[in-house]
Amino acid sequence: MEALSVICRIFLAIVFISSGASSLRYWHVHIGIIKDYKILPEPWVRCFAILDHTIKWLTGISLLLGIYSSLAALIGSGLLLMYSIALAINLLRGRKELSCGCGGLAGNHSISWKLVWRNLFLMDMCLCVYHVTASYGSLLSVIGGESISRIYGTEYWIMAGTALLLALLFSIFNELFVIRKKMQELLAKERQQSS
Repeated sequence: MEALSVICRIFLAIVFISSGASSLRYWHVHIGIIKDYKILPEPWVRCFAILDHTIKWLTGISLLLGIYSSLAALIGSGLLLMYSIALAINLLRGRKELSCGCGGLAGNHSISWKLVWRNLFLMDMCLCVYHVTASYGSLLSVIGGESISRIYGTEYWIMAGTALLLALLFSIFNELFVIRKKMQELLAKERQQSS
């Protein structure tokens, strides 16, 4: 179970850090997406974006380094729950044309119930990290006096490699989902034009 927790921890770190990097790179687009959700009053959008962005980065870095990873996983779960609620509110309003605003490894897609389910799955991963404390890859364990060769030994790198492979597969499936959707849209346009 400890190995699963470490794999989930590193995978989630990649998700949060890549999402944070994406929102920083496209900052004005990110703020526009938050406005488009029409949940927050407009004067609060920029402050929320800064707070959300900061928490996302801190959560990802904490998970990656294994520093207070249980707390980071709990906070990450809270972020994912908040995103899921925002998605659900807009889906129930019938606003499916919005960008999810995820970015990074999670990609940018039009909102759908699939994204809510994906977030719930990622929340489950967060809860696995929260419940199972693992010292592998934990900087705090090294500071606490544990052997570096045990904390960052072969077992850790196998777990880290597994998490990276899962992240790569996750990214590929996200891109295939986008390609499939665009192909369906193109085929639908072609059918309309031919009839």
